[in-house]
Amino acid sequence: MVIDVETAQSYDHVIEIAAVEVIGGAISPRSFVRRVKPRSSMSPFCYAVHRISLADLEDEPYFEHVIHDLIDFVGADTIIAHNYAYEYNTLKREFERTGQPIYPRERFYCTMALAKRSGLPGKLRQACSQAGISIAHLRAEHDALNDALLAAHLFQKLGLPENKS
Repeated sequence: MVIDVETAQSYDHVIEIAAVEVIGGAISPRSFVRRVKPRSSMSPFCYAVHRISLADLEDEPYFEHVIHDLIDFVGADTIIAHNYAYEYNTLKREFERTGQPIYPRERFYCTMALAKRSGLPGKLRQACSQAGISIAHLRAEHDALNDALLAAHLFQKLGLPENKS
């Protein structure tokens, strides 16, 4: 399962979350995408990254209303993320606020680390571009689904090292 989040604050307050299923090395058509109303202000830096405003999220549910759907969708799968520390730490804070146990860190696998070991840049879009994965169709701003799909394609291209399954 490949996960990506967009946030209102650096490492905190999910505003959008997406998970893309990868089965046997293939990207499944199943995905989970939710926008979330944060319980915080919007950082100018984060807004510049995704261009999602608090007004855009006014009618969305809070994280505690989507967490169970996320947990059901992810199940017991390994969780893959680009710069997994960002997703892990962000989800950790959200899970703690809802009183849910966080996914164990051992379930996470980082495509950024994999890209760097393969000689690619750490930034997701740059790594994908250099790995031959098209990014031409993307808008400049980030969104969780497209970033999760890019990380899934990068994972497909580079695969897990032999000692990680």
